Amino acid sequence: MKKGGKVSRLAVVLAGIQIITLLIFAGRKKGYFIDEIYSWGLANGYYKPFVASYDVFDQWITGEEFTDYITVQEGERFAYGSVYYNQTQDVHPPLFYMAMHTICSFTPGVQAMWQGMALNVLFYGGCLWLIFLTARALTESEKAAMAAMAVWGFSPGGLSTGLYIRMYMMMTFFTMATVYLHVRMAKEGQSFKRLSLICLATFLGLMTQYYFVFIAFFLSAVYVLWKLWRRRWKEAAVYAAALFGSVGLMAAAYPACIAQLTRTDEFVANETRNNFMNGAVIARNLVSYISDINLDFFGGRIRETAVAAVLLLAGMWLWRKGSRQKDKGRPELTCSDRLGLALGIVWLLAFLSVSMAAVVTGVRYIYNLYPLFSILAVWAVQKATGWGLKGTRALGPARWGILVVMGILFLGGFGSGCVRYLFPENEERVRFAQEHRALYCLYLDEYENAPLTQDLMELARFQGVYVMPESEIEHVQDILSQKDVKDDLVVYVDTSQFWSSGYDGREVMEKLKRQTGAEAYEYVYGNVLSETYLLKGVK
Repeated sequence: MKKGGKVSRLAVVLAGIQIITLLIFAGRKKGYFIDEIYSWGLANGYYKPFVASYDVFDQWITGEEFTDYITVQEGERFAYGSVYYNQTQDVHPPLFYMAMHTICSFTPGVQAMWQGMALNVLFYGGCLWLIFLTARALTESEKAAMAAMAVWGFSPGGLSTGLYIRMYMMMTFFTMATVYLHVRMAKEGQSFKRLSLICLATFLGLMTQYYFVFIAFFLSAVYVLWKLWRRRWKEAAVYAAALFGSVGLMAAAYPACIAQLTRTDEFVANETRNNFMNGAVIARNLVSYISDINLDFFGGRIRETAVAAVLLLAGMWLWRKGSRQKDKGRPELTCSDRLGLALGIVWLLAFLSVSMAAVVTGVRYIYNLYPLFSILAVWAVQKATGWGLKGTRALGPARWGILVVMGILFLGGFGSGCVRYLFPENEERVRFAQEHRALYCLYLDEYENAPLTQDLMELARFQGVYVMPESEIEHVQDILSQKDVKDDLVVYVDTSQFWSSGYDGREVMEKLKRQTGAEAYEYVYGNVLSETYLLKGVK
């Protein structure tokens, strides 16, 4: 078996096929989740972190303000001070946005999906490499290592991680980096080089997403406890000091993290702290995340899969019980067995911690745990089938059969839409905005940022946009007269009660119809935070 970081040619070919699969799905991506638009805006808005940072309210604006927010302009390239500042006004660390800004700086004035996908493909490929190395170290088998690559890389969950243009693919890479380095250090001994790389991965992971702290903390805790149990006091102390140093370095490099994690006037930070004390929220999150795993790895067939696994284990147990070849005595745990059990505990604790912390049950918060989940699943299958089918010709076919079943489940997941962030429905919105680009648009919004960001790509296409609160509808005739608006008018209504204004779309349109003397209005489509209408026959 090859040692260190070398990868077999077959594994390279497999990784290439998986990257091509990711790119095929990327070609089907038709729109963006609101947070993906923030990826461009926070990276490229020049000292303006949000759309609302521009002068967009209570006046007619063109699409220029919207496109300026999400693109790098001439004279603003490689402006990392701006990226850093924008993130101090938001709720995340800056590393991902700096990487996004770097790519966008090479194409000023351009916003394109490939900018974010280029970054994701890089870390997706790196993650496949680390999965292979980690699984090979754990299972001591290249075939099992490639199986782990396939389980994550071809799964709807793995592909969705690569398709989501946000910091979670980068965080997943650094998560796997620190897991792999810990596995190597546990098997081959603590060294300055390995410890330095773990500290670097920890620093970069924390600078990417705060949720990285869960896997990093439990990995470190289990490692230190293992060293203490073996009476390696000095190694435990050196390791702990080094890891605390990397956390301190992160706080020194980005001191805004302290305010972001402790502030009481920001919704996400405040709700995250409250969730740790709310059992109902934790239970809801656990159910939601298990459901996500069901869709992302089992195509919605987790119950059937569990029943099949129980039947297989029962059959193997019965065979061993009646077999003359069964082993005598209780086998001793190997180093790899202990590592697998330890990593399983780490994964479970990290998973439970995310469930306790998450404000909304977004599957993105557990994406960085998916590669280790895949590795542990392959390791568990290897151990179970090795125990139950040892000495039989059924061992190889059983393992291949399990992989084939997983492939069928993945294909079922593809067909039922389990690969996320493609947004095929967005074609309708873009087509509507393009067909009505000669019209003006009213946006009813109580000075909120989120819905404007969600609809930004469509708003930039209209002749002009006027953003105003519902209370100003009585003055709408004066507003429309500034542009001599007649006939038809596009209207967006901010409808989210949770995130923003929470207007009633139909009620707002009835008011507008009366004030403008319009003949009628037509509901066009709804988005998460808003509804779009066409107001016809404005007088």
